[in-house]
Formats: sequence, C-alpha cells, structure tokens
Amino acid sequence: MRSVMRIRSPKDLWSGLIFVAIGVAFIVLAQQYRIGDLQRMGPGMFPTMVGALLAALGAVIAVRSFVLNGPPVPPFEARPLGVSLLAIVLFGLALRWLGLVAAVAVLVLVGAYAARDVRPLENVALAGVMVLFSVGIFVWLLGLPLPLWREW
Repeated sequence: MRSVMRIRSPKDLWSGLIFVAIGVAFIVLAQQYRIGDLQRMGPGMFPTMVGALLAALGAVIAVRSFVLNGPPVPPFEARPLGVSLLAIVLFGLALRWLGLVAAVAVLVLVGAYAARDVRPLENVALAGVMVLFSVGIFVWLLGLPLPLWREW
C-alpha cells in the first residue's frame, strides 16, 4: 500500500516554489560580492540573508500546501499583467518628459484599470494623495533631484 502526498493547496505550493526560486536567485547573484562576516559585513551579506529568509519562507509555504486546504490556482488573466506593465512604462516616460507629478498620476490612473471595477472618482483622489506622498517623501524629505513639472 502506497502513501501518496496530496496537494491540498495548489496556490500555496506554487507561491512557495516561486519564493524559493527568487530567494535562491538572490543568493546566487549576491555571491559576486564580498560577503564578509557578522563583524564586518560585506555588500553581499544583506542580499544573501534576504534571499535565505525568502527561500525559507517559500519552503514553509510550499510544505503547508500538503497539510492545509486552500484555494486552487486561479486562471491566468492577461489584463492585470498587461495594464500593470503599461502603467510602469508610461510612468517612466512621463517621469522623463513631464515630471514626477504627472508620472505618479499616470501610474495610479492607468494602473487602476488592471481591475475590472474601476471607480474614476476614487482613483483621481488616490492619484492626488499618491502625488503628495511621492513629492513629500522623494523630493522634500530625501532630497532627490526629481523634476516636479516639465520645464517649458
């Protein structure tokens, strides 16, 4: 008589395996930098530690998928991925040509259409809050030399 382990939560299994893969990639890529030791940490120490923690978390999530019941993997939808990528590309273009204020507004307003239930008034309000937050953090607090507006 064979005991077969059954996957009870496919979504957790795949999520865990993706975390493990990203964690291992961090560890492998960090090896090109000096690791150092705990007394004198090198530039490769932090990414190695983060990669190890991410891989360990992924392993725990993957193992849980054999014990706890969970949802199946939802069907692939191209719309959220495509709209998100478009929003990121438009952000980069707008940042270069129009400034931070327009870029953040474009990112939020276009990115909102990744969801099916778009509420335009709420998205405009969110864009305003995110513009204020971004300018406050990146320009005023951190002092990054980002142009706020296009200089005509």
